[in-house]
Amino acid sequence: MKGIKINQGRVMRSLCFMLVALSISTTSLANANGTSSDGKFHRFWPDNLYAVEFVNDKLGFVAGYSGSLFKTEDAGETWSAIYMGVSELVRQMSFVDEKNGWAVGHRGSILHTADGGLSWDVQLTDEGVYLRDISFADVNNGWAVGHGATIWHTQNGGKNWEKQTMLGFEGRDLPRLHSIVAKDANTAILVGEFGVVAHTENSGKHWLVSYNKGKGTLLSITNRGSGAIAVGLDGGVYQLDVATDEQREEVKQIRAEKLAKIEAKARKKAKRKKREYIPKVVEVLPESDIDYAITKIDSGIKEHLYDITEAGNGDAIAVGVSTVIKISGASITDLTPPSSFPLPYVWIGGVDVTPSGTLWAAGIRGMILKGNVAEMKYDKQVNIAEPGKVKLISNRWGE
Repeated sequence: MKGIKINQGRVMRSLCFMLVALSISTTSLANANGTSSDGKFHRFWPDNLYAVEFVNDKLGFVAGYSGSLFKTEDAGETWSAIYMGVSELVRQMSFVDEKNGWAVGHRGSILHTADGGLSWDVQLTDEGVYLRDISFADVNNGWAVGHGATIWHTQNGGKNWEKQTMLGFEGRDLPRLHSIVAKDANTAILVGEFGVVAHTENSGKHWLVSYNKGKGTLLSITNRGSGAIAVGLDGGVYQLDVATDEQREEVKQIRAEKLAKIEAKARKKAKRKKREYIPKVVEVLPESDIDYAITKIDSGIKEHLYDITEAGNGDAIAVGVSTVIKISGASITDLTPPSSFPLPYVWIGGVDVTPSGTLWAAGIRGMILKGNVAEMKYDKQVNIAEPGKVKLISNRWGE
């Protein structure tokens, strides 16, 4: 077998060429993700966007991949790009005023800003846990939820976080918790995988699972009067109302019958194997002042719904795969984009509605949408990847 001759001079010249090319490429990338001559920000890749949070009609935030945050102070006329300090997907945000806001990331970070999003501090890192949502009732009281039935709670604005647990969950695997809404300092409702709905009325000392005959995954929840409304996979829309005494008694009966069937099956198995039957210890759950009755609304939609927000007058706006809908009572109506909008080919990950009824949403490949709930219309407002659309404040390569 002949040996292979290596031309060392050629290898060195090729290596030098590669290093020079890499240097030029890196410099170009840094410049492309910095300020151009007109002070505008341009990046070659369009981040997918998920979190949409508007504090009022003018001030709003949109976040997504790699700790990227986009801020407007003039109702979307101009946008600033801010690096939040963590290179992880920012899933949701919760602002209580123009200065104070919190965000969660898919690597377990809970972040806080006290200066309107210009700088962020990591208050907690739950390593290995994908955090999906965060909701604050006021500047002190809030919750964050995520995979593995994770629930974090604070009563002092995030200076300290305490882990909480659900009571009464009967599944084999711990559910991924996808969304939470804090109704006040004591009351909150969360939703997640396997159709899980749980609530607390005492700041999380007890998280009680509500009966839900549906098992569809729930991805987002928002307030609706004294109750809430949730959306999820396969076009699932669910109304949560405070349960009547009759409804609560009916649930008790359903649960009692289920336990009786489980016991009968266990007794039969023990008899068949000629073993002594040992009754299973059943967890005695504390009584709550209220519970929620869960009713599925026939949405007529098959596409996944990713996010939902209040829209005033008891209405809600939900978004998802090629979908923007308004939910009024049990009635569902599509909002319409212009004919030029590529609706069949997009997904929308986050939505919020301002006090005046302006709709803001964001999603695939840096797309930010703006619309009007009263007019039932929306269109693309900006794409953060387009040249000259965003002013750079900070990025992951430095100020």
